Amino acid sequence: MSYSTLEKTFYRLAQLEHAGAMLGWDQQVMMPSGGNDSRGRALAELDVLNTEILQAPALADAFAQAEQDKANLNDWQLANLKQMRSHWKQATSVPKDLVEAYAMATNECEYAWRSLRTDNNWTDFEPLLQKVFDLTKEKAQALNNALGAERGYANDYEALLDIFDPGTTMSRIDPVFAQLKEAIPGLLTQITEKQNAASPIIQPSAPVDKAKQIALAKELMSNLGFDFNHGRLDEAAHPFSGGVSDDSRITSRYDENNVIEGIMGVIHETGHSRYETGLPKDWRFQPVGQAMGMGVHESQSLFFEMQLGRSAPFIDAIAPIVKKFSGNEAAYQADNMRKMYTHVKPGLIRVNADEVTYPLHVILRYELERDIILGRASVSDIPERWDESMSRYLGLDTKGDYKNGPMQDVHWPSGAVGYFPSYTLGALNAAQLHEAMLKQIPNAPQLVASLDLEPIFDWLATNIWSKGSSLSYDELMVQATGETLNPAYFLNHINSRYLG
Repeated sequence: MSYSTLEKTFYRLAQLEHAGAMLGWDQQVMMPSGGNDSRGRALAELDVLNTEILQAPALADAFAQAEQDKANLNDWQLANLKQMRSHWKQATSVPKDLVEAYAMATNECEYAWRSLRTDNNWTDFEPLLQKVFDLTKEKAQALNNALGAERGYANDYEALLDIFDPGTTMSRIDPVFAQLKEAIPGLLTQITEKQNAASPIIQPSAPVDKAKQIALAKELMSNLGFDFNHGRLDEAAHPFSGGVSDDSRITSRYDENNVIEGIMGVIHETGHSRYETGLPKDWRFQPVGQAMGMGVHESQSLFFEMQLGRSAPFIDAIAPIVKKFSGNEAAYQADNMRKMYTHVKPGLIRVNADEVTYPLHVILRYELERDIILGRASVSDIPERWDESMSRYLGLDTKGDYKNGPMQDVHWPSGAVGYFPSYTLGALNAAQLHEAMLKQIPNAPQLVASLDLEPIFDWLATNIWSKGSSLSYDELMVQATGETLNPAYFLNHINSRYLG
């Protein structure tokens, strides 16, 4: 067995992952409620099948042979071999029975979450979430026991971070989050005072039909380069971008009294989709051709949503489109829309948060999930800890409001523990990438104002999308921006947009 055999194995895995992605999309968008148990079993079996393929004893021989043949491999093949080995080692670290139990528990909890959240029912939700966290702790411990020494994990939680954002550690996160916790409250006070002194925002006078919002979303997606021959837009309880690179599946949710939420959700998910569809085609079915990690993934969605979508030139450019579907009223004039899109106010819901307060939502979740995995807190502590943190960070009370508190996100019920830090790391990356892009395309604001966005997308394709996972995170940022992650760019962006 050799490197070519490994490529064939991982090609097969990619096809199974394709099937799983589509089954998962259907489960959240189209599947009748009665199908959940059998769908959960099918998805769990796919996870087990993937694990069995990766845990086959013959693969160890294949990797040994490939190491001996490294001199005959080109740079992309060498990078692919490194990624394949990483996937293999993670898969061989977790027992198959734990993989199956974890898949079944997360399927049950995520599906129940949809109705229990609507009913504000923490009592019935807690034991399901407890089971997910118990199995996640087992998984984290298995990964740390097998890979901790080699990869430098300081604890079990870092093994989970590494799944979603390879190479990210608490030693990277904690100083950055500490800097944000110190800087944001002062900025928030200054921004709030400035906005309170300005003329008030004009609110829409009438609801906007969901069908019109969907038509608006599709037109905006087209302007952002979304290819409807290779993707579609649907509705789900929680917005997400899924599918595969050649068949992108975006979902959003709509509120007839809040067009902003639907628009920004769609722009965010389109950023995810453009990254996936822009990955190197020659390596589409190999690990090196996949997205680098969620910190980079979120940098692309937040580049679209925050750096482009909430910029004055973009808002001015889309105002006529918004009015076409939402009505020709004062609320949708460009100057008022700018105020709506950049209004800063602490709120309960993370996905609706402005970019100033958003990091505090993420830090709250990071601190909670980290402490649960490390045994410093329990699942039963979540409501109280959540309320304490929301009060401390944002001055808000969430007592008894589970729906808009600790039950609002799909991540924990679906097992995505270790994911949340990627959102804020992605926001920092997006600000740094945007600044680098402006240095190379100084007329970018004028291009945005005319919705001539291809030069910007070409820059992203060249510097981010086409790289796949061929580089490390630090290498990618240095090549694209000239330095590793630097939170100063995000803080400068906030100062410039809101206080400049």
